[in-house]
Amino acid sequence: MIEEQAEVGTRTRILDIARELFTTQGYGSTSIAQIAERLGTSKAALYYHFKSKEEILDALLAEPIAEFTELTERAAADEPGKHAEEVLAAMLDFVAGPCSCLAAFEKDPSVLHAWAERHNLKEKEDTLITSLVGPKPNAMKKIRARAAVAVVKQGASAALEMGDRELSKAERAEILAAAVRALG
Repeated sequence: MIEEQAEVGTRTRILDIARELFTTQGYGSTSIAQIAERLGTSKAALYYHFKSKEEILDALLAEPIAEFTELTERAAADEPGKHAEEVLAAMLDFVAGPCSCLAAFEKDPSVLHAWAERHNLKEKEDTLITSLVGPKPNAMKKIRARAAVAVVKQGASAALEMGDRELSKAERAEILAAAVRALG
């Protein structure tokens, strides 16, 4: 039992260290050796817990991707265009919430290409766009929907960087209002 708790604690520490290094240095610029060094252990000991750097990334993003998948499934189940503000609000809560590390990785080209492609992130975001524009959208509606999603992502990211890493009610309301305005 104690060994099991220690192993979970070590895995958690590895993930915390990797998250910090991936966010500050980028996924491609972070090595297993750097993670092991920060942990105070050898690469071999780290490999006991994770077989590769990719496996560490998968573990870090498993929860955010599951939540993003759930969000897109809820949006797809709804009548397109009917509840656009609610979809934007849910996306804002997702981006600003405990899954905010996904936004940091989304900007990292080394993660974006391989990992995002493997997990169909583009298709999932397209599902959100479709839920915002309604049936038979024209090009302008699609552009406004993408702009609204960008407002949510960039607005939340900027507010989190300026503040204490949590959105205030006023910040959330302002970002959501700006996204709804972008949607038209």
